[in-house]
Amino acid sequence: MAVLQISPDLYTLNILMNCCSRLTEMRYGWCVFGEIIKRGFEIDSVTFGILMQGLCYGGEAQLALQVFDKMSEQAAQARDFTYGILINGLCKAQKASLAIELLNRKLEPNVQMYSMIIDALCKEERIVEAVTFFEEMVGKCISPDAYTYCSLINGFCRLGKFVDAVSYFDRMVSEGISPDEYNYNSLVHGFCRFNLFEGAVKVFNHMKQRKGVFSPGVVTFTIMIDHLCKQGKIVEARDFFNQMIENGKEPGIVTYNTLIYGLCLADCMDEAEELFKSIEVRGIKHDVITYSTLIHGYCKRQGVDNALELFTKMVEEGLKPTNATYSAIIGGLFQAGRVKTAKKFFEEMEINGLSPDGGVYAVLLDGLCKNGLVGEALKFYDKAERNGIKASVELYSILVDGLCRVGRVEEATKMFREIRDKGLVLDVVAYNVMINGLCKNGKSREADELLVEMEEKGCFPDSISFNTVIRCFLKKDDTLNAIRVLKDMRGRNLKPNEAHVTMILHRVVEDEDFRLALDSLPSTWSKGFESL
Repeated sequence: MAVLQISPDLYTLNILMNCCSRLTEMRYGWCVFGEIIKRGFEIDSVTFGILMQGLCYGGEAQLALQVFDKMSEQAAQARDFTYGILINGLCKAQKASLAIELLNRKLEPNVQMYSMIIDALCKEERIVEAVTFFEEMVGKCISPDAYTYCSLINGFCRLGKFVDAVSYFDRMVSEGISPDEYNYNSLVHGFCRFNLFEGAVKVFNHMKQRKGVFSPGVVTFTIMIDHLCKQGKIVEARDFFNQMIENGKEPGIVTYNTLIYGLCLADCMDEAEELFKSIEVRGIKHDVITYSTLIHGYCKRQGVDNALELFTKMVEEGLKPTNATYSAIIGGLFQAGRVKTAKKFFEEMEINGLSPDGGVYAVLLDGLCKNGLVGEALKFYDKAERNGIKASVELYSILVDGLCRVGRVEEATKMFREIRDKGLVLDVVAYNVMINGLCKNGKSREADELLVEMEEKGCFPDSISFNTVIRCFLKKDDTLNAIRVLKDMRGRNLKPNEAHVTMILHRVVEDEDFRLALDSLPSTWSKGFESL
């Protein structure tokens, strides 16, 4: 237009700014906005609305609110869609409280505005406030729609409050709002999430009974298949998959990926590979998740060569490997003892412009440590910190374990103490790693002291913590201390290792002096010893 010496009008510039907004390229959007001002156009609510939309898309909801306030100062009329854009942006930015403040400025809020805020409150697990807002809306004679109810149902399901979820579902139906698949899926997903599969099946069957209106769709079937796969019920998952096809529902790549994941989890790699091949036959393209899932399955099964073949095929198809893909390959190579190749793949990531995340570094450090290369692991950890990877309990625990494996216990202990200095909270896994390291190096007293310390610091020992210390004492023939720790363990209703109990029983048989130490054990244990 500039070449042809045609001056753009406000309508044209708004279109251009809207394109920048939708492409989340607001640096160019601001330039267009500047051009509008420069050309002397009167800025209306449409221009401001587009600007706020772009800011919200780019995650700048707070700045969008400032623009809205400026618009109000300049007396530009704020239309419903302008309020809607900003309320939606604030809700997506998890600033529901600000969205509520803005809604209170609107003299005549509509159902869409209320629904967006109710949905945001539910996602923030502020369900009581969400219900209050819902009732306020109803009190103002604003009728809730299917989306409003679905948000509330989702909110209750997130918290496992299924009685309330079903109650609002019934209320929706009683008000003449016909539930759609999304409403039903909210319940199905909620029941599955809390491992209440019977409830999910009831909802699923209820959907089937509404044949003619609609029946369970691809998403519903996929939710059911996903739950069954995660529970290791691969036969039932396959049944749902077959039922889905029989009902004329063509599975998409997400459904295929879900079942492939379940088959890999169940170590049914041959079936997973067959399903992988059948995807192409049906004219569906594999995606990165399909490949990464199967690669991870092969690596877990120590079939790293198969995984490498898949990796090559994936790249040839023009798919870009992700951190998850590289994590699986690198982990599989380390597990197979192919350290050089594993490091080569890590270096390849950086060459290809993919920044390794904390998960990849965890796999790398763990692989190096378990292959006896602790020195290299420490160097890579320093590199991770330089690259902006945040220190984590997981990464520290891997290094502590590695140092203990090669007998560098003092360094391991020092690093373990550094974890809290970094502002991190030690968890039971981290304590167990250190306790195990001390025990493997024969430091039973230090391990026993750490067992006491962890509880003092508010981290309660688990069965692994106690069993590790008991095993250490038994290896050093310190049966009395083993019995003492066993007594403490049983006092917490934790299950001891049967092999440890058997060892103690045998030693009691060999030396009657140990019977005196058994009087303090629970009666169920004393009876066990008396029966010998």
